Amino acid sequence: MSKEFEKLMCAHEESDKYYIESIKEIKARVKEEFENADEFLEYLESDEKAAHAFFDYSGTKPYSFRIIPVRKSNELYVKKHTSTQRPYYHSHAFYELIFVQSGKGAYFSYPQGEKIAISKGDVCLCAPGSINALARAAKKDVVIKFVIPAEFSKSFFPLSDLIENGEIKIFSDVGDKAASFLVNALKESGKSSKYCTEQQKAWLTLFFASIAQEKEAVKGDVVQKFEKYVQSSLRTADLSGFAKFVGYNTDYAARLFKQETGKTFCAALTDLRLKRAKKLLKESDITVEGVALAVGFANASGLYKQFSASFGITPAKYRRSAK
Repeated sequence: MSKEFEKLMCAHEESDKYYIESIKEIKARVKEEFENADEFLEYLESDEKAAHAFFDYSGTKPYSFRIIPVRKSNELYVKKHTSTQRPYYHSHAFYELIFVQSGKGAYFSYPQGEKIAISKGDVCLCAPGSINALARAAKKDVVIKFVIPAEFSKSFFPLSDLIENGEIKIFSDVGDKAASFLVNALKESGKSSKYCTEQQKAWLTLFFASIAQEKEAVKGDVVQKFEKYVQSSLRTADLSGFAKFVGYNTDYAARLFKQETGKTFCAALTDLRLKRAKKLLKESDITVEGVALAVGFANASGLYKQFSASFGITPAKYRRSAK
């Protein structure tokens, strides 16, 4: 980390330390940053437990407020997720990009409350309307937040091409080149030039373009590897085996597969097994139980259940009608 970068991170930490020491300052920040500030503050005044949870910055788990605060911004800006910040569920009227420059981070999903880890090099992109809570950062963690107003994204990169409204998407280990674009965009925030915003847009355009290009290439690669994997192991295929085949851990392989195909691995595998079962039922005289075992079902009843649910007909009836 360069001295210039470290100095900027320290400045962000000092700024947040100051305002959280006073409820008056916190309320002022709420009025400045929340779209529904008046409604939210009125709610806190009527609910002592909620108020205590919101103004207490020592917490490590998010509190579920009856009224979800909605953050707003008309400006493009970048800020470190400081160690003084505590998690709280919120939505926003802008795109938010969370980048783990070093160390680690995590966010809590809503309303499930699941803590989802993100590691060095990961980027989490949150669409307007999505709800989450960013976990508290340790002092050694450098987690950077980019606030991108929706109207700004139209002028430099159509973020709707990468993520739909209400979604939260993780791009794992974006690589040094893409990460450098984000770091350069952050460095511009420490300058006073009137052209800083335009330069930030330029760096962000380069970042999003590289992600979109990689996303396009990865999608074909995932599908190709899935097809290659099941060719030789359809009977025994499972997510764990596929993860080993592509060289990823199981969680990341599952997330990547869903992200790039729109289906879970299990759903895609079941669809393929049913497709192969139809072919065998039509073109061979293997028993239904034999077909079930050949394509990877544990028994005939498993094939009957899935086949009937998908096609509205039993395997035996399909065989009679297809021949």
